[in-house]
Amino acid sequence: MNYLNCMIKILVMDTGRQTKMDKAIITLTKGGMELGLKLLNEYEDSVLYINKRFNFCGDRIYKIEKDIKTLISEIFHKYKCLIFIMAAGIVVRVIAPHIKSKTTDPAVIVLDEKGKNVISLLSGHLGLANEYTLDIAKLLKSNPVITTSSDVNKTLAVDIISMKLNCIIENIKDATKVSAHIVNGEMVGIISQINIDFNLPYNIEIIKNLKDISLYKGIIYITNEKINLPKNLDAVLLRPKNIVVGIGCRKGIDREKIIKAINDAFCKANKSILSIKKIATIDLKKDEKGIIQAAEYMNVPLEIISSRKILDIEDEFEVSSFVKKSIGVGAVAEPAAVIASKRGSLILNKTKYNGITIALAEEGEN
Repeated sequence: MNYLNCMIKILVMDTGRQTKMDKAIITLTKGGMELGLKLLNEYEDSVLYINKRFNFCGDRIYKIEKDIKTLISEIFHKYKCLIFIMAAGIVVRVIAPHIKSKTTDPAVIVLDEKGKNVISLLSGHLGLANEYTLDIAKLLKSNPVITTSSDVNKTLAVDIISMKLNCIIENIKDATKVSAHIVNGEMVGIISQINIDFNLPYNIEIIKNLKDISLYKGIIYITNEKINLPKNLDAVLLRPKNIVVGIGCRKGIDREKIIKAINDAFCKANKSILSIKKIATIDLKKDEKGIIQAAEYMNVPLEIISSRKILDIEDEFEVSSFVKKSIGVGAVAEPAAVIASKRGSLILNKTKYNGITIALAEEGEN
């Protein structure tokens, strides 16, 4: 127990810091607990769940009060990564009822209690289970087990390309079909609105002449524009998150009206709402509930722009004397969008929606 006591001493030294807990380590045996404590000490963003029969406590350590099935039903979507130190068969059985989609499921990793093998079990790519597995294996000097075909064949699946480019996959089923072509060594083309700054496998090519599309088994479109996909071959849409919404509104406008206005603005600009990166507004509106709640609903950050920054560039935009008299600046939506997009290009000038003003700016290439 000296090792365990030592570990607890280390763990309780730093209780003052507030760190978001992203990883849950779950174990049932004494040997698993010892390994779990080692991982707990290495990852500040982790918690450890142990068997309640062990007379053991410490910072970030919780007892499994009922049973493993009940625990997993409570925490499956609470953490980004679940690290099980137990038999893989047990893990498969307890997580099976909760698995929904590779786009939302957490990373699931399994270790034996000796730490000899680290298995990436679920959400290897989008959930980053493969990356967590490699990191843990390096830490423990153990064997990483990764079975995703693109990793085994040292190529790039569509979801990895999407992650590297900070894109959203519009249709995951189409992504699976195109990834299958890549893994099978068949030629796949990319038509991209944004720059691709990493090496591609030999069988993925950037298409420069649209007449050549028929030469490929699959196509990856990377664009924020609404387009029709070809019907005669497998194709997937990746949406880059590169559009900033600038917004101004009358006091008290509710969330639903703002969300509806934003969606309509994207339609007017012929852009996909999946490409929204953030919402921006003036500091005078930083406490406006409708704007705050709209950003939360769309799961994007809200950037607050100071009035001074807007005043510095407002003469570049159409200014309203009424707004200027009311709040001290003559424009909000357009300058907020441009500033938050790092001087990107306006793709939709200010558009009014009954007490709401929306403008859209697209980020340029860095």
